[in-house]
Amino acid sequence: MTAAAAVVVLGLLVLLGRGKLPPLDERLLTGGCTIPSRITALPGPAPDGGSVRIAEEGPGAAVLDNTSTLAAYRIVVTSGTRTAEVPVLTPGARIGVALDHPSVGPVIWLPAESLGGYTPVTATVVPGGVRYRSSNCRALTSRGAAVVFRDAAGRLAGGEELPPASVSCAVGERVVPAAVRAGEVYPYCGLGPE
Repeated sequence: MTAAAAVVVLGLLVLLGRGKLPPLDERLLTGGCTIPSRITALPGPAPDGGSVRIAEEGPGAAVLDNTSTLAAYRIVVTSGTRTAEVPVLTPGARIGVALDHPSVGPVIWLPAESLGGYTPVTATVVPGGVRYRSSNCRALTSRGAAVVFRDAAGRLAGGEELPPASVSCAVGERVVPAAVRAGEVYPYCGLGPE
């Protein structure tokens, strides 16, 4: 009975479409979420000449800026023997790192549309913890976060790292208890477990 109903519906669609089937909506196959869980691409220079640059630097912290029209993926940032990896930085976006005098290493460049509906997770320090907000269609993988502090003049004045277990990359809004003083929180939410 169900198969017969499907044939009738398909026949009506073909008839109404004058012999043409409507285009397949990929969201029907993916449950509505097109954010990839894995990307296989190699690092290299941005084809459009953009880069991930250090926009601000202070003791123990820096803010990176993506000057490309492409998304930067898996950005390796080093400072002496310490390394951080920023999972994703969308075109024109900024993100903090809790490193002193960092250097930006290899970057994988991707068209922003290849990230599906990905949007950066945001965070705000609240009494007793950090409130994380994600409008993504699925949970992402926490890689921790950087907290950047500023002095009264707005200059960078230090930073600290939060471990992955203290950062929420889940869909929606969630407050995670943490002893963090007021600062700018930059969650590192990766696309998958890689």
